[in-house]
Amino acid sequence: MGMIQFLLAALFILQTNAFGAGKTSTSSKLRPILDPTNPTRFAPPEGLDKNSFKKEYYAPIETILRAGPVPGFIRTFQSDKYDQAILRYMYESRSTDLLDAQANMDAFFAAPDVWTEQKLLEKSGKREVYNYGVAGKPTAERIILSSGWAFIVLVTFGRVFWQLAHGNRNLF
Repeated sequence: MGMIQFLLAALFILQTNAFGAGKTSTSSKLRPILDPTNPTRFAPPEGLDKNSFKKEYYAPIETILRAGPVPGFIRTFQSDKYDQAILRYMYESRSTDLLDAQANMDAFFAAPDVWTEQKLLEKSGKREVYNYGVAGKPTAERIILSSGWAFIVLVTFGRVFWQLAHGNRNLF
């Protein structure tokens, strides 16, 4: 019983600390600008450098929990592409909300065709506007269920791999 209480307490602390509960963004009041050295790129709002702007992002684990592993990989291994996508979205949508822009780009990288179709339908008035910034906040229940399924899948694949590596034909 003590282990369950520990896990629930750890999840509560993780959710309130890592996911930026109550975090106010100084850059959310500013819009990105075109990069003066390269007009095809975007720069953070005036007065902020790239590193201080990136500190306003929500945690990488939240990217994975909100939109899946693909945006997480892009954020980790192609950070410039990720940053430019967020800055471009903020610039073109005339939005000043970094959280909304980041959540939209996470959704775009997860499923570009679905996100684009949704935005076109919203623009034509055939669908209500979906706010990715407030939708899809990870909850303790979702984290526990996702972790449970991940454990089951990993154990199953681990067992199959182990059996195949040792030459057994009976996989289970």
